[in-house]
Amino acid sequence: MSILQELRRRKVFRLAALYIVGAWVVLQVADLAFESWNISSSALRYIWLGAILGFPVALIFGWRYDITAHGIVRTPPSDTGTQIDLSLRRTDYTILALLMAVAVGVIYQITLQINDSRVPGIEKIVQHDANPYSIAVLPLENLSGDPEQAYFVSGMQDALIAGLSRISALKVTSKTSTLRYRNTIESLPRIAAQLGVAKLIEGSIFRVDDRVRINVKLMNAILDEHIWSETFERDMHDVMSLQNEVAKAIAEQVEVAIQPDEQNQFENAESINPDAYEAYLKGQFHSQRFTPQDMKLAAQYYQQAVVLDPDSALAHAGLATLCAFQAQLGMIRPQDAREQCLPQIVKALDIGDTLPEAHLAYAAHMTWLWYNWEEGEAAFLRAIELNPSFAEARMFYSHLLTLLGRIEEGTEQMRLAVELDPLNPFVLSLHGVQLCMAGDLEGCIRVIEDVLASTPGFGFGHGALRYAYRKLGEEDKSIAAMATDFRLTKNFPEGALVLETAYAEGGYTHAMLQAAKALEERSKTIHVEPLEIGWLYEAAGEYEQAIDWYEVGYQITGPMVPYMGINAIESELRSNPRFIKLLRDIKLDYWADRYSQENE
Repeated sequence: MSILQELRRRKVFRLAALYIVGAWVVLQVADLAFESWNISSSALRYIWLGAILGFPVALIFGWRYDITAHGIVRTPPSDTGTQIDLSLRRTDYTILALLMAVAVGVIYQITLQINDSRVPGIEKIVQHDANPYSIAVLPLENLSGDPEQAYFVSGMQDALIAGLSRISALKVTSKTSTLRYRNTIESLPRIAAQLGVAKLIEGSIFRVDDRVRINVKLMNAILDEHIWSETFERDMHDVMSLQNEVAKAIAEQVEVAIQPDEQNQFENAESINPDAYEAYLKGQFHSQRFTPQDMKLAAQYYQQAVVLDPDSALAHAGLATLCAFQAQLGMIRPQDAREQCLPQIVKALDIGDTLPEAHLAYAAHMTWLWYNWEEGEAAFLRAIELNPSFAEARMFYSHLLTLLGRIEEGTEQMRLAVELDPLNPFVLSLHGVQLCMAGDLEGCIRVIEDVLASTPGFGFGHGALRYAYRKLGEEDKSIAAMATDFRLTKNFPEGALVLETAYAEGGYTHAMLQAAKALEERSKTIHVEPLEIGWLYEAAGEYEQAIDWYEVGYQITGPMVPYMGINAIESELRSNPRFIKLLRDIKLDYWADRYSQENE
């Protein structure tokens, strides 16, 4: 109690309260100011860090000194009844100098970190980064007054991006990176700087019954100048021709060369079944929201479109892509995915060989469910050929290349994907995974932590953090990342508790073993990716059990099996003949050869 009384007498509590209020004000001001200073919002964490580090400095100052009208003086002792000299002495100047040095050092380091987070200025974009043939289509405005038409407006933005992306001379930003600018008040030059483009498309959609009108404006975004605008109108039956006409008109205004095969695609648009197309657009709208309920709705709408128009290549491609996505995330078992996805993919390709989305679905299916690297790569290349601005195709292709040991090629494809979709947290997270696979562990951690800090609730990336921290020997952080992954991504809070308790009781190896057993027990009731269990046994030093689970993954054609070679960490596992044989069975010969040479 005497300590509390002394803290009150020295007004330490009051100083702490004032410090907290002041720090809160600084954080609010920084949050508002960073945008106008071209600083990433993720840099706010450095302000938080500075406030936390400065708190003990403030408390030490409050305990020893008072601020009066005559300056800083020493706090008087509690047991004096007479007036004493409270002026500063040589020792006090030394203490204050040290406190000042600590404060200045913290502020200086925080300033450096914040400056590193600065978004490139518009002038830098103009001089160095802005390809004159780079363009982004901002979210279109719904002028119909009907909120139920949101799916149609979103689909028209998709279609316009897809049409422009067919032109190899254009660099077209993916849709996901543009969504943050819906109803934005940011200036066009700032949007262009953030997206790294020279030109922007703004537009609006007005639909009444079966009549569609689209107004588009082409802007020189860097200079904030209007270049061209026009209004197009068609019946729903001819909406594909309308989309092609708009894309072609924009390309002509940008003055890019359209190749003969690209010209043919623009001119060969067919009439569509309006009801089937609407069902397809609703499927697209829900599939892009990524929740389990939306996935079910998307499947229903795609299937409805197929019933209404059995020859709709778009609808079959939607079903194929959705199936591939669900298989990759473990929402359906690999054995079921092999049977369910391929017929839809083949049907989409039979109807529309020029749909890049269908070729991407086939590439993903061949790569992660059949381990057919040649077929997968050929399909990736065809998707990219049809749509050079297809960020998603380049992103997944980069992983295939890296998994096969072609790491430099994979890194280049990922660079292009990030360039085409710079604000998409999923693309950025997979970029972080790519950095991990390429051996840049610090870069991997930096990229993924930035994504997680700037996208609250986003779950992807914790597994890569677990891997990177483990390789760097930072066991506490590896455990924390794994526990978050269990809770947020795998919906397995019980496993997270087992992991954290075992780590506190017996250390990292014990925690890995107990987590492996917990996942193994869980796999008896629901599907668990076998390699997840195997990786935990490997980290626990139980190499034979790890290989047992890797073999199970191979037998059921699990989608994580292709990562088996590049993710192997322990030399005892990499030298195991069973493991090397398994790599050869999967045709991961690069890693089998590499690990065999390590053992010679």
